Amino acid sequence: MDSLQDLFNDVRGLQIVTLTLIWSQWDWSVGKVLFVPTRYIPFIIIPITLFSNFTVNSDVHTCKVALYSLVALDAVAITLSEVIFSFRVYAMWNRDRAVLVISCCTAIVSLVALIFIFQSFLPSVTFGEPPLSIISGCYKTGANSVIFASFVVIMGAEAVTTALTLYRAFRHFRHTPNALIRNMTRDGVFYCLSMFIMSVANVLVIFLLPIQYSELLSTYQSVMHTILATRMQLQLRKVDRRRYFADTLRESLTPMSFWRSTFLADI
Repeated sequence: MDSLQDLFNDVRGLQIVTLTLIWSQWDWSVGKVLFVPTRYIPFIIIPITLFSNFTVNSDVHTCKVALYSLVALDAVAITLSEVIFSFRVYAMWNRDRAVLVISCCTAIVSLVALIFIFQSFLPSVTFGEPPLSIISGCYKTGANSVIFASFVVIMGAEAVTTALTLYRAFRHFRHTPNALIRNMTRDGVFYCLSMFIMSVANVLVIFLLPIQYSELLSTYQSVMHTILATRMQLQLRKVDRRRYFADTLRESLTPMSFWRSTFLADI
């Protein structure tokens, strides 16, 4: 009972933070435009996933529509999250154009690769009757394993983001005691490593388990992408709202001239 009460308090506290830092700001910025769909797209993904897993007597057409919808929504969720992570790296590099070019090239290459992978994977998925009547949901009977390449693409994008974060932190911020820099570096590396591990787990599931379990962790990964990305945004906005932090920022954020700029609060 206590654990349920703690969970309720945590959710309530998060909603208060969201209302204070996001919805109380009447102006619409790039960060807010990214935050809204990234935060609330799981409320579309999860019901479709539940329907796909627990529907009864569904035809092949319905299962294919659910599959195509989930793949598209997962891709959008992960893409939006990656854009938010790229904004954080861009801010850490003081809006360096080279970093912007690297991020844009990585995004374009990843997007093109994902489109080709999905075009090859989706038509190969077949559905059929489950071997037991107690098995509900859309039952996959076959699909090629090319979908594993999509997680490799995600790992590549995460590797670029992690490398840029670590290099910037090591070269410019390793002796800086500022809490904002430590949070941006620590959280950024933790988030990227978490997503990297999830991608590895998805690849292992594809190759080690039957085709029916191929989507065991994919929805979890896309939802976690959105949670971590939006949590990072809320954390940065909280720091930006703390006026007492300004004095230390003037002294310790020399390589990051965006302090107190609208860009920091806009990530």
